[in-house]
This record gives sequence, C-alpha cells and structure tokens, in this order.
Amino acid sequence: MDPEGDRPRVPSGTTLRFASLVLLAVATTLQIFSLYASVWPVATSLDNARCQVKSGLYFTSNFAVDPDQSKWDGYRACMATFLGGRALWLAGGLVLLFATAWLIYALRPALLRYRRNLAPVPEELVEPLAELVAEAGLEKAPTFLLDRANIRAGGVAFGTHRRKYVALNVGMMALRRMEPESFRTIVLHELAHVRNDVTITYATLAIWRAFVVAVLTPYVLTWFNVLMLTATPFRLPPPPPGWTSFTVLWHLAVLVLLVFAARVGVLRAREKHADALVVRWTGEPAPYRLLPPTGRLRRWLGHHPAPASRQAVMQDPRSLLRPGFWETLGSALAVQLAWWHLTDGLRELTWYRDGNESFLVMRIVWAVPVAALIGLIAWRGAAFGPRRGTFALPGLALGLGLVLADLLDMQNIYPLTLHSVIAAIALSGTAVLVTIWAGYCATLVRTRWHGWFLGMSIAVVTYTLLGWFPEIRVAQAAWRDRLVPVMDLLHSYAQTLLNEIGLKAVAIPFLLNFNRLLTAASLALLWLVPLVLRREFPRFAALAGVIGGVLAVAAIVLLGSAGSPLVATAWQIAAVVAVQLVVVLVARLDRVGALLTTWLIGLTATVAIWLTHLDGSQVDSVLAMRPHQVLPVLGTLAALLAGGHGRLGGYTRSRPIWAAGIAVLSVAVAAWSPSAGPSVQTLQAPPAATARNTDEAVNTWIYGGGWDRMMTVVKANDQVFVGVRAADPAAIAAGCEALGPVLREEFPQPPDPKIAATWAEALRALENGSRSCLVVFRDAGPDDGSMSNEFVKGLEQLKVTQTALLEAQERAIS
Repeated sequence: MDPEGDRPRVPSGTTLRFASLVLLAVATTLQIFSLYASVWPVATSLDNARCQVKSGLYFTSNFAVDPDQSKWDGYRACMATFLGGRALWLAGGLVLLFATAWLIYALRPALLRYRRNLAPVPEELVEPLAELVAEAGLEKAPTFLLDRANIRAGGVAFGTHRRKYVALNVGMMALRRMEPESFRTIVLHELAHVRNDVTITYATLAIWRAFVVAVLTPYVLTWFNVLMLTATPFRLPPPPPGWTSFTVLWHLAVLVLLVFAARVGVLRAREKHADALVVRWTGEPAPYRLLPPTGRLRRWLGHHPAPASRQAVMQDPRSLLRPGFWETLGSALAVQLAWWHLTDGLRELTWYRDGNESFLVMRIVWAVPVAALIGLIAWRGAAFGPRRGTFALPGLALGLGLVLADLLDMQNIYPLTLHSVIAAIALSGTAVLVTIWAGYCATLVRTRWHGWFLGMSIAVVTYTLLGWFPEIRVAQAAWRDRLVPVMDLLHSYAQTLLNEIGLKAVAIPFLLNFNRLLTAASLALLWLVPLVLRREFPRFAALAGVIGGVLAVAAIVLLGSAGSPLVATAWQIAAVVAVQLVVVLVARLDRVGALLTTWLIGLTATVAIWLTHLDGSQVDSVLAMRPHQVLPVLGTLAALLAGGHGRLGGYTRSRPIWAAGIAVLSVAVAAWSPSAGPSVQTLQAPPAATARNTDEAVNTWIYGGGWDRMMTVVKANDQVFVGVRAADPAAIAAGCEALGPVLREEFPQPPDPKIAATWAEALRALENGSRSCLVVFRDAGPDDGSMSNEFVKGLEQLKVTQTALLEAQERAIS
C-alpha cells in the first residue's frame, strides 16, 4: 500500500511476511511428515542405508562420486519401492495443514460472533459509521457489530475475503459523546484494517493455528507416547532411530520459531500500515490520544508493535516502503528452506538427480521467487527513495538468508569448511551487489515496459549470479576434485613461481565460470539495463573504452605469445585487466560508465588475443580459445573496484540500439571460439581419485542391515552351542543344519577391505565347522578335530570383525 496515495501500487511488507509464513509452515510440515513416513506403517527410516548397501553405492561426507552407473540404477530402483508411502505422507501433511487452516479461517468469524455475543450497533451509530466508511473510501461497508460485554473503548476488525466485520466495544458509545475525535480515530483504524489486511490477518492466524493443531502438537505428543506411531497400540515399539535426536530437534525448533516470528511479523506490520492510513485520513501526525503500553513479554510475543515504533511510522509514513533487513532475511530463509525441502523430497523420489533436466528445472523454480524478492526490494526501495543502506542492507539479509537456510537443511550432511565459508561470503557479497543494482535500476523505471524489462533482467541475473548456491555445501569437494588437479597441472606449465601465480589468478575464475554464455549475458545486463532505462549513451565512457582497447591491444602485442601458450595468454589477460583498472581510475567514471568501458576493452582484447595465438585457423591454448570466459568477470570486478569515484557526466540522449548492439556482439563472441590445435595446452587434468570415507561407509553398512546380518549369524551359531551345553547330539545336529543356510545367505560385504576379509574368513570357518558337525553328529562319522578348530577360528574372526565394525562406527560419528 502506498502511504501517500489511494492506489495499492507497491506491495506492502504484510504481503511479504505472509508469503514467508506460508513457505515456512510448508517447509516445517514437510520435515515433520517425512519423519512420520519413515516409521509408519512400516519402519523405513533406514531405507536409504539399506539401498546403499544393496547397491554398493555409499554416500559419504567427502562427496566421493562412484562412476559405476549400475550402482546408481540399483540404488534408485531400491528406493523406488519406498516412494509411494512417503509421497502420500508428504502430500497428506500439506492437505491436512491447508484444509485445517481453511476450516479455521472460514469458521472463525461465526465463532467470534457467538463467543462475544455480538449484536448489531444501535441506531445512533449507523449514520456516523456510514460517514466514516465513506471517508475511508471503502466500496463496500463492513458489518458493524457491538460487543456489549466489553466496556473498554476499542474495536476489532475481522472476517474473511467474502464478508468483513468491525466489532466495537460498548465503551465506544460513551467515547463518542465525550471525545468524538478519539471515536473517529479508533473507527478509522479498524476501517484501515478492513481496507488493507483483514483477509491476510485471519489467513495468518488460521495458518498458524492449523500448524500448531495439525502439525506441531501431534509431533510433540509422539515424544511422550511412541504408541501413537504404531498400528498395534498395545505393543510399545522401540523409539525410531533419530526421532528425538538433538539434530532433528534443534532443526525443528528453529523452523517453528521462524514460523512464529513470521506470524508476529504479519500482525505487527498490519498495525503500522493501518496507522499510516489513519494519519493520511485525519491529517494528524499523532492521531491517537494514547497508545497502550506493551510489557516486556508482549514486546517480543505480542501482536502490536511498541508505541515508539508506531509513533515513528506515524511521523514518517513513507518509512513503511523501506525494505527491512529482518523481513528480507525471513523471506529469504522461507524461500530457501522451502526449496531445499522440495528438492530433498524430489531426490528421494529419484527425480532430482544428474542425468536429466531436473537441475535446470529446479534452478528456474528457485530463481523465480528469489528474483521476485529482489524485484520487490527494488520496487519498494525506489518508492521510498534511495538513501544510505536502502538496498545494501536487504541485499545482505538476502545473502545471509540463502546461506543460513543451507545450514538449517537437515539433509545437509556436509561439514562446515573454510572453502564453504569463502563460498558463502562470495554469495552474500554477490547478493548485496545484485540487490543494489536492481534498486538503482528501479529508480529509473518510468513505464510499464521498463518494469517488465527490468523484471526479466533481474530474473536472468539472479539465475546466473546467485543460482550456484548449492555449491556452497560441497565447496571443499569441488575445490579438491575440480581445481586441485588443475593447480598441479598449472605448476608444470608455469616453471617459475611468478608465472604460476599469474596463471592461477586467471585460470581459477576461468574454471569457475561454468556457463560462459549466460555469464556474459548477465554481466552485460549490468550496464545495458541502466542505459536502456535512461535512454542515454555514455560518450565519454565509450571513448575511454576505445582508447583502453587500443592500449590493451598494444600490451597484448608487446607481451606476445612466446613461451608456454597458457602462461603467455594468462599474462596477456592480466595486462588487459590492469589496463581496465588504470583507464577507469584515470577517466573517473561512474559505475555504469566504468562497466561499459571495461566491457569494450575486454571485447577488443578478446579479438587481439585470438589473432596473436592463431596458427592458421587454430589457437594454441584453451585460454586463447575462450578469453571471453574470464575477461567479463575480471573486467566487472575492475569496474566495481575502480569505478564510481567520478561524477555522472558525458551522457547523451540516445536510443538503446547502440548499447544493445554491443551486448549482442559480446554474447556472440562468448558463444563462438576458434578451434584448438593438436598440441593445445588445456586445463583438463586427470580426475583426482577421491578415496571413499570407509568409516562412514561401514557405518552405513551397519545401519543398512549389516549389523542385523551379523547378529543373525551369531544367534544361529548360539543354537549350536545350546545343544553342546545340553550334551544333546540331536540338538547339535539340528543347530549345525540350520546354521549352514544362514552362513550362505547372500549379503553385500562390508565396504572396508580389511573388515570384509575377516568377515569372509569368519563365515568360511563357521561353514566348514558346520559341515564337520553334520558329519559327526548327524551322519555318525569320525571326529578328526576339524569341527572344533573351525568353530574356534570362526568365532575369533567374528569377534575381530565386530570390534573393527564398532571402531569404524565410532570414528565415523566422532
């Protein structure tokens, strides 16, 4: 709602907080009902481990990827047997949540009227209330009711999207006689709720109460009565593994707190927006004679904001347009957590995986709400007016939300590493810069077409520059598997420390740019969008780009391509970046002009590098093939570092055809590249052999049926010695006969070779002993002593295996 006008031009913070509440409630519901799905009607909490063991595909925290496709196929086929029940649980949880919420939402007005015994207002209030409805500009008047039991002066707006009500306390009748202006202000406040937020408010309360009643309370009760989870209510099953583990509980506790915080945020935001409307309608910056104070507990948990906060809004209603840090953080957390829970479910359904289009589809699904959030921040910030921190703080909140949600995802089994922290900082910084750019562009929007153009551009930039967030949790594995082997290869190319430093400085951003076409398009939009919206062309920046391009070509020719082709190309690219920095600093360009200048220099340098490395129609290094895979990235960084220190100038009114032409040419250059020669120096190193974490794999084997398999063998072997202790030859023979099939039962070996060897030796010795046992006790043959020797050897190896398994498990969980 625009506090300055009547048209709802800018979406309010109430809408944003309500969307956050819904997403957080959905994410938490999916989390809790996935726990239900793992234990009822049959315990499938260890199905993942069983399928890993059955297929021989073990998932460990060092992210070792098994290249054997047959194992992946076997794992997915195994998991498919559990998916129907899980899908029903998850879908049923969401249906239960929203059906309960709808029931509460629809019945609450009738319940409120019945509980408070509300009656129609007396005749003396009908005409004054009608005048206030007209003053509030409501097309349809709410139904006014009187609360005859409440003598305080006040009221409450309630209802649904179909019919809205305003209940006035009986004390309002006395207030109208004594203080008519106070009566008018209170009624206008409730009418502001009718106009703005009654539907969202009571939908919020319905979602929260449905979440508590249908989702949270049953789960809490299961902590105290596990009987609720079984189809046999008079038989107490063992607690499900991990059902009340610390990890599960703290994750769910944080999610519940976030849902509650979103609920409180909606209810408090509505009060501020209602106050802003009352200020506009009355023309008074302090329309209320007295604001009720809030206690310490209500300050944190109550529906109403603190009086000081409300007074600040009434003094400056436009402050409501400013995008807030905490509301953005909550929205980012909500979007990200909902996305992670959705992909976790789709992964269990075996659809979200490598080898199909699922990664692309889900990245688009993620980019749409995140781009919408950035666009909303930009829209509201532009309406508020660009001031210090207007866009930077929400951008920081966005980045932190994306990062923190990754930590809150219960399926994230990867440890926090230095590489992950660096990647998280990079993502947060990029989110800040993208939000500032979107906010600046929003201040330039003048037409609806401008808005659509900016919205689509934000979506592309968000998808490309922020959509790599899943890499955070596997940053260490990515560095180890993708970059470390290349670093070793570069060391052999460089020959000197200085060459190695220069080569790595260029090669790392080159390798991290997985999609050079989209990256080039997104980075081009950073300068193209402002120029199109302003309908201007920076002549001075373009001239600086031409001069810088000449200097870059001179540097490239001067350095030449002698020596190692990769090293030579890396130094040429480094020289181009140095030229970009110097030209931008000397020319004292604003950031849009600096971005265009560095872009033109990089475009010219790309052609020059091609020409200096061409041998016929082929080039001699992969960097020379695709210099535009790294120059836009480094050039943009150079413009951001060196630009923005001069004044805005040197622009002329122009159609955007020139800027658009440069952008299209740039994308074409990024898409095309000359072919490589037969002796081209590449950055493709042999893949690093990542050793599987055998301790974690052994722990999975234990939970995936390995320990049950061992206990089955132990129990079958014990039956033999029951007969021995009873000195009963028939019982001994029966035990040995039953032991044989148990030992020959097919089951995968432990994933640790040493443990597998002792396990196999134990089974072999016990089987030999059982055969000798049958010869002696069933067939009445001679006892040559082999039976006792083999049983003793088997039991010793079994003990060694058991000890090794427990030690590996302890190392895995420590």
